[in-house]
Parts: sequence; C-alpha cells; structure tokens
Amino acid sequence: MALDAVAERAAVGGFGPKPRSREALLGGDPHPVPTFDEEQELWGYADAEGELVIAHRYAEVQPFHEGLAWVRRPEASRWALIDTTGAALIEANNGYRAVGSFSEGLAWVSMDGKGRWMAVDPTNIVKIPPGYEDVRPFRGGLAAVRQNGGWGAVDRTGQVVVPTRYHGLATTLADGRQVDGFTEDGLAVVELAGRRGVVDRTGRALVTPAYPVLVVHPVAFLVSDESGRWGALDRRGDPLIDPVHPGRAAVVAEIDRLLADTSPVL
Repeated sequence: MALDAVAERAAVGGFGPKPRSREALLGGDPHPVPTFDEEQELWGYADAEGELVIAHRYAEVQPFHEGLAWVRRPEASRWALIDTTGAALIEANNGYRAVGSFSEGLAWVSMDGKGRWMAVDPTNIVKIPPGYEDVRPFRGGLAAVRQNGGWGAVDRTGQVVVPTRYHGLATTLADGRQVDGFTEDGLAVVELAGRRGVVDRTGRALVTPAYPVLVVHPVAFLVSDESGRWGALDRRGDPLIDPVHPGRAAVVAEIDRLLADTSPVL
C-alpha cells in the first residue's frame, strides 16, 4: 500500500522541493536596481553599492527579473529588453506597447497595449500566440489568463489546462498573502458567480465553487458559509471541520489541535 501511494503521488507531481530556475539554484550577484536622475529626469540602474552600471537614458524602466528588464527611451513609445550590461536583446522597433516581467523564461507582451497578449522568450520568439485579454506571470509552469471574459490557465507551451470559464482566478493564503494564480503546490482558488472553489494544476476541480469565501491553508481549505461562520475542508475537498466558528483564527486553532492530537503510525 505504501509503495502504491508513492507511485500515485510521483505520477502527479513528484516529491522534493518546488521546481526552481537555474538562476535561483545558483544564486548569483544581485540584479541592478532602478535609479532616477532628477536633473535629467531619466532612469538608469545601479548596483548594490549604489554605483551606476547602466546610464540614465530611459523615460521608463522595469526592475530586473531573471537577468532581464524592459526599458523605454524618451523618444520611443515602445519597450525594449536589455540584459544586466545594458545590451539590447529585443529592440523597441518590435512594437510592444505593454510588457510584463520575465518569469520562468517567458514574458507577456502586447502590441497595442490593450489586449491580445502573447508570450515571448528572451530571443523574441513567440511561444504563445496572441489572443488573451489579460494575463498573469508564470508560476510553477502555469499562468492565469483571461479570454472572452473568462479566467483560466495555460502552461508554458500555450496549452489550456484550466478552461477560461471562471469569473476569477486569484488565491488567498491563510497567512494573508494573495497569489495571482496557482500556489507553489499547484492549487488555485477559482470564482464562479460569486462562489469560490479550488482547482489543481491539471484543471481538476477539488472543490466545486460553492463558498462565498475560501482560503488555502497548508493542510486544508478554510471556508465560510452564507452566515459568516467558518469551517474547513481537507485537501480532497471533504468536510473536515463544521462551519460553526465565528472566524478563521478559530478554525486554524482547531486544525492545529487536530494535528497535535494525531498519533504517528510508525
């Protein structure tokens, strides 16, 4: 039974730490940070000691991510991509009026600045064709996207893994953080007609959208009913704690008590 459980888990998502980029694994020098020259009214980049490493010559800049940053010169209406030396990898004449930071090797860009977002790599090769009204950065190989008014998710090849049929796809964590899309363990809170549920990274619904509020806890889902009472579901979506508590804190305390009372098998 134990071996079957290992095989089942490994087939879904494997074990060990979350996937990380080469940059995250190797560490490396801190990226230059934006710096503004008030006299010239232009942006450049400085190193950790405050020394200027890329001259003040841009009207707008974005922070470096994965060693890359989008910049716009005063005479240009479109964005260019530079590396940490200031060398241009994608020129402004490619026509991107709106750009997003690189994440997991891809960046969302838009030609008109209003929609039809597409994903490009650092060499400006289009990896996901245009067609999305709104997008979010990639996290764990998936990105939240909106198409025809509905939110869903795509993988790095552009394959739709969560159909774009939800009214929202944003996740609240029990520690108060908000996540645009999926958590590190591949879960996302979806909203449909004011009700929230949970899908996994394959698009499978773990919790049908039925709750006014749903918060992801490390071992459970905290849910609120129409009366404002809080309870919890386990990670399979089955009832764990009845919705009888006045707030989230009481439910978390109950979960902690349940965990403390658990006797080890081995």
